[in-house]
Amino acid sequence: METRDLIITASDEIATAHWLFRLKGEQNHPAMQMWMRATAVCRKQQGTWQILHANISVPFDPSNAPA
Repeated sequence: METRDLIITASDEIATAHWLFRLKGEQNHPAMQMWMRATAVCRKQQGTWQILHANISVPFDPSNAPA
């Protein structure tokens, strides 16, 4: 997996992160042709970070709908 543009915002009890990624492997495979966006929200409870929400989205062209 190739990752770029990681941005983390954190306080003592809550953190968010978002980044772009794409899979690596066979260069002609469709998954290698696009970047996807990941977002995660975490909360610290009793000294341990836990994921509250995670999302992965694939950009698409609304005029003709391909990812």
